[in-house]
Amino acid sequence: MRIQNAYQNNLKNVSLNLPKNQLIVVTGLSGSGKSSLAMGVIGNEGYRYFLESLPAYNQQNAAAIPTALVDDITELPPVIKVEQSKRFQSINATFGTLSELTPIFRILFARYAAEESMSKSLFSFNHPKGACETCRGIGEAEYIDIEKLVGDENKTLREGAIVTTLPNGYIVYSQVTVEELNKVCEAHGFNVDIPWKDLSEEQQNVIWNGSDRIQVYYGKHSLESRLRWEGFKAKPREIGYYKGILPIMSDILRLDRNPSILRFASAKTCPSCHGARIKADHLKYRWKGLNFQEWMELPLNELYEKLQSETYEAGEQVLVNKLCTQLQDLIRLGMDHYRLSTPSMEISSGDGQRIKLIKQVNSSLQGILYVFDEPSIGLSPAYQQHLYNILRRLISRGNTVLVVEHDLNLIKKADWIVELGPKAGVEGGEIIFNGNRTDFLKAKDIESPTLEALNTPETKINSERKEVSETGFQPLEKQLAVVSRKTATVLTSIENYSEAKGLQLLTVTDQPIGKTPRSNPATYTGIADKIRDLLAKTDEAKASELKKSAFSFNNKAGRCPRCEGAGVITLSMSVMGTINQTCPECNGKRFKPEVLQVHWNNKNISDIYNLSIDEASEFFQNEKKLAEVLALLQRLGVGYLKLGQPSNTLSGGEAQRIKLTKHFAKPTKQTILLLEEPSIGLHQQNVTQLVNALQQLKTATSGIVCFENHALFQANCDVFVDNSEVINTENESIPESVFTDEIQIKGARTHALKDLNISFPKQQLSVVTGISGSGKSSLVIDTLHGYGLQEMSKQFSSYQQNRVGVDYQFEVDHISGLTPSICITRKDHKFSQRSDVAKQTDIDKSLRFAFSRKAQFEGKEWSASHFSNVHELGKCGVCDGIGEALLPDVSKIILDPNLSISNGLLEHNKALYYYGQAGGQYMAILSEIGKEYGFTLQTPFKEFTQQQKDILFHGIPEKSWEATWTFKTKSREGTQQVNMVWKGLFTYLMDEYFMIRKNKHKDHMLALLSPETCSHCQGSGLQPERLSVTLDGLSMHNVKAKSLGAFEDWLLNSEPKETIDAELISKLNEHLQATLQRSKQLHIDHLHLNRKSKTLSGGEQQRVSLIKQLNSPLQGVTYLLDEPSAGLSQNNIADVIALLKALVTKGNTVIVIEHHKDIMLAADHLVQIGPKAGSLGGEVMFEGKPETYLNSVVCHPFVKTASKNIEFQQGKKAIHIEGISKHSLQKEQIEIPVGGITAITGKSGIGKTTLVKKVLMPSLEQQQPINCESIDFPKQYEGVHYFEPKQLRAYNSTLLVDYLNVLNVITKVFAKETGGKAKDFSYKTKASQCPNCQGTGTVSTSLDIAVKHIETCDVCNGKRYRDEILAQTINDKNIADILAMNISELQEWLSNFSGTTKAVLQLEDLVEIGLSHLRIDQYVKSLSSGEKQRLLLNNWLQAKTKNQLLILDEPSIGLHYADIDLLLEVLQQLSENNDLLVIDHNPYLLAKIGVGIELK
Repeated sequence: MRIQNAYQNNLKNVSLNLPKNQLIVVTGLSGSGKSSLAMGVIGNEGYRYFLESLPAYNQQNAAAIPTALVDDITELPPVIKVEQSKRFQSINATFGTLSELTPIFRILFARYAAEESMSKSLFSFNHPKGACETCRGIGEAEYIDIEKLVGDENKTLREGAIVTTLPNGYIVYSQVTVEELNKVCEAHGFNVDIPWKDLSEEQQNVIWNGSDRIQVYYGKHSLESRLRWEGFKAKPREIGYYKGILPIMSDILRLDRNPSILRFASAKTCPSCHGARIKADHLKYRWKGLNFQEWMELPLNELYEKLQSETYEAGEQVLVNKLCTQLQDLIRLGMDHYRLSTPSMEISSGDGQRIKLIKQVNSSLQGILYVFDEPSIGLSPAYQQHLYNILRRLISRGNTVLVVEHDLNLIKKADWIVELGPKAGVEGGEIIFNGNRTDFLKAKDIESPTLEALNTPETKINSERKEVSETGFQPLEKQLAVVSRKTATVLTSIENYSEAKGLQLLTVTDQPIGKTPRSNPATYTGIADKIRDLLAKTDEAKASELKKSAFSFNNKAGRCPRCEGAGVITLSMSVMGTINQTCPECNGKRFKPEVLQVHWNNKNISDIYNLSIDEASEFFQNEKKLAEVLALLQRLGVGYLKLGQPSNTLSGGEAQRIKLTKHFAKPTKQTILLLEEPSIGLHQQNVTQLVNALQQLKTATSGIVCFENHALFQANCDVFVDNSEVINTENESIPESVFTDEIQIKGARTHALKDLNISFPKQQLSVVTGISGSGKSSLVIDTLHGYGLQEMSKQFSSYQQNRVGVDYQFEVDHISGLTPSICITRKDHKFSQRSDVAKQTDIDKSLRFAFSRKAQFEGKEWSASHFSNVHELGKCGVCDGIGEALLPDVSKIILDPNLSISNGLLEHNKALYYYGQAGGQYMAILSEIGKEYGFTLQTPFKEFTQQQKDILFHGIPEKSWEATWTFKTKSREGTQQVNMVWKGLFTYLMDEYFMIRKNKHKDHMLALLSPETCSHCQGSGLQPERLSVTLDGLSMHNVKAKSLGAFEDWLLNSEPKETIDAELISKLNEHLQATLQRSKQLHIDHLHLNRKSKTLSGGEQQRVSLIKQLNSPLQGVTYLLDEPSAGLSQNNIADVIALLKALVTKGNTVIVIEHHKDIMLAADHLVQIGPKAGSLGGEVMFEGKPETYLNSVVCHPFVKTASKNIEFQQGKKAIHIEGISKHSLQKEQIEIPVGGITAITGKSGIGKTTLVKKVLMPSLEQQQPINCESIDFPKQYEGVHYFEPKQLRAYNSTLLVDYLNVLNVITKVFAKETGGKAKDFSYKTKASQCPNCQGTGTVSTSLDIAVKHIETCDVCNGKRYRDEILAQTINDKNIADILAMNISELQEWLSNFSGTTKAVLQLEDLVEIGLSHLRIDQYVKSLSSGEKQRLLLNNWLQAKTKNQLLILDEPSIGLHYADIDLLLEVLQQLSENNDLLVIDHNPYLLAKIGVGIELK
């Protein structure tokens, strides 16, 4: 791994090389830059590049993970990182859900705890089916605690006996003023002026629970104050019975649980489920003698022993083994005392991180870089050996492990050591050492705190230290006590002691000091307040009339309005938590310009917050109060932190020490401090510093108790409780290396695969071929990629996994040797309207950077975001950054110029009809205008003059017209006077479009509009002023209007006058050279940088994605590609092969689904799946070298023939076109042969689709030349149809049986034969479908288990129906048996019943075109390309299409040569009554067609 020039945070242009397959430790003092290098640079980049390869991730969060600040990284494996958990403290999380062990128990109970399978959700407290209704799955019932609501019982209600009373006497949560409440009290014989303690229980009950004796007014404002309101009408006061405080508060607690209400809540064990969290009724189910709760309550070691002592069925054993593997690791890492039911709040930070680590380490993927941040935190030495063994286990499987670590034992066992330093903050960020362990231990002349610590003799134990047992321990005043393990016994004794002595207990945790970037050490410790005083007293502040509040980021007066004083804009990201981007308005300075003009000692507020605590200590040395707090921070070892460092970037240890400072700055001797793992994140040198500080500060307390395993803490305390467990340290052997040079798949049964065992060589090019539907995608994409994604996504939370789009359904026994997989397919990616080629290839990022540098050079404070059409700061406000606006299109509004308005010229579209119907009020006005301008509603449109057309479309502004409108509705008719300005059809349509553009139902309107360049931003998508910045005279928009090829020419050949332009252009050239080179090799250099992503063809799309991967620093990836030859002409294939080989040369494995013979023969390894499609396929027909394949029986004859150029014959008839001009297609004249089946070919990007879609088709439809000067057709066609396989209209959930409309035929047969109703036999009928899976036969597991995992429904076993429906049979077959048939089986079955002739014939047609193998319960979306295509072509056959011009765009994509033979048969049937024009590159298909034209 090579890192060049990393300058993230305090790193000082660090460059280093690191080895693979070793244990690398990154160490150094706290704040030296370790995490910046390991997590921020290496971890971030390996993680980001991998995530950006996931299409689902990319659509949602493109450009959202900030790029690390580093010049270059190469040879980087994909990363899985486990950071220090900023605790996941959620009421819905337990040890069992975080470790994902509880979900396995749910499966065990659902399958094996009762006679019949149940749904797993019955045992989930996070699912409505399982959660106890009383406590909503929390295990405790929360209630509003009256004791917390009554403050001083000597006060009256008016004086504020209830703590929620406001100064004006209004009691929050009562919903009435004190005066109104008094009326209620008087109705019950008391009033609001009696002390609370003197009220009877019954009277208090009225206040708490309400009264129905008298109606009163609601609201906190009296009538008098309402009458003084101005500006808006006070709505009338509501009147009703007084509800009482408790019902209102209980409702809020139930629905909202906000912090304000939680102050008054207490909890008790839920009376209904008694703490089990799931419905009490579900506890009756037992598995191996215990109910669900009893299993959850066992400590992990007892749980493990009980599981080991039982005997199991095969299915149970698999699940139990899964549990035991993980339990063993958890127990050996010292977590045996936890239970699966332990709430997340009670799990220490170190354990929280190790739970995440254990989830990762049992994966069988190889070639991953694991980055762990201090996995040894809080772990006693006895358990550290097992942690070390786990890390070694990962390495033995062919991975690399990088840990940020201070533990000296672990450092001594590492293979490679990187130390940063020499000190912290600005004095750190350099590499002190980078090399192997032996060299490190022998190193001389390096300033290494780590070596110093390793060479220091054993820690001496404080001679006055007392050792006490766990039971005899109690805190002592002014003493530092250290306890090695936090247990209930110790906590209870501390609580009892403090209660008895009347002392306060203060727990100082490592939780963040604030959640937003606005909180920081200065605000938390009170330093900020004193700084504001100093600035507000300056003359500059007084002159500008700036008060103290202007210097606070929490006050609107002075903070930057854009980022609200945070200095960053926080983007909430589904997968990555949140991402902070520097605020582009204040450039991270947080305040308004006028506030930044104020200085104290030559520094403004922003400069001061940028000082480190050490620098600030010197700067404020004469300010006594400030100096004291700063000295305390220094003493606790955080002098390197900046005053304004956002709290959400502080580590747990840093947060803990800042909290200690706050406490010691105002010490109270009546407090016992409890610290959990205070050495968290600290280097040995920092720990010494912290122990010394605590020893000095302890005198100001009633005692300090630390739960800590660090030897320095244990040696230097006053009281030591050694309650660490005695564990038997078995000598675990370090596992043998299992790195293999092939990917092995055992027992693949996904979809129709027949238990395949197959292997692929690593770091080679493999091709998988076979006919359409044979199982290629099931093997490569669904199984291999599904498995790879499942393993890589274990690092995300379940919610995040769902958002990354990991929902896989594969079935395989075992896969070994697989490295992280990246899949590049031709599937429709859902790109946003702003995404273009420049963005997809990252050229946009480089351009934004270059243009912002030029703007800064010109004195504008513009960042790269100012040149982004996605960012608020850059995008055009009119078109929202899209660059084009949808405008009415005459050619879509006027379809037949021969018609007049009264004959329905404007009535062909629902949206248009409203304005254009001949009998409507708008046309009545137009008729009146016609009298003045010489036309009537009977005038055919083709006779309108230009002026008359302008009036029709654009209106006559400012003039009112009056007409008598004769109307006729369903119920009445008559006349009415209408008076209005005629604004013109275009205006009416646009006004309506803006009203409905966010609606679902806007299709009618969209059918009338076409995109036109946005006139405000000239189509750039940017704010117009951004276009004033130029490089060599060109704006960002001008540059992006170039094609990739022209852009490269400009970079190489421009001769800018300004030096800055020359520098920036040469930088761009250097940076983008490889990308532009590859765009030429992939034949997409004709694409313009601003070409919208969603207009690219599938093949272009795949090749653009390929460029990104070729530029990626990732190495050791398994790339899976789906037919990269799609859309490429024969002479482009050699380049694609070269690029696939380049990916291999980079150290990756490439597996390609492909039918092109040149790519098949260029592979190192070839596999053919077959023999046929669907249930008749799924077997390995060939596996081996391409040379051997040529001699095998399964090789298609065409593969064996030598390649030759296509020679087309001339057709008998042709379409003659002259003067073509559209996009890159400029031709004087062209002849397209037609008649029967003819072809158009030509290299990628030459304009074949443009010719057909933008010239030929619209000209034929509108009977006039469009985008050309003239066009002649050899015959009169009745219509033109364009065909591409992706047009299959079906929902994700549509089954083939439904798509073909055969379901209702089958249900009618069942109704007739069994005497039931037809709808009873439909899986869509609620009363018939299985209630667990709603008739789908599968269940997407709820979010509390890894990902959206799709499994067969365990209630109906995938049969979709309730038992009573399945009991109804015809000749021993029930409805589920019929739905499991394939097309030919169904055809045979249906032919036995009357009334099915039409369906039987339809199925017969499908059998004839090679679709007999399809199962009718298959999802339509899961069909292969060839299958979808034949289904669609069959629609044309069924419709008996005649005398049409049918155009097929690349029908051979996704087809094997044997599929093309089938395709041709269908095309020949269609060509009997129509002319077919096929656009394609496939040499086999083109040779078979024989007649055509090659565009040059």
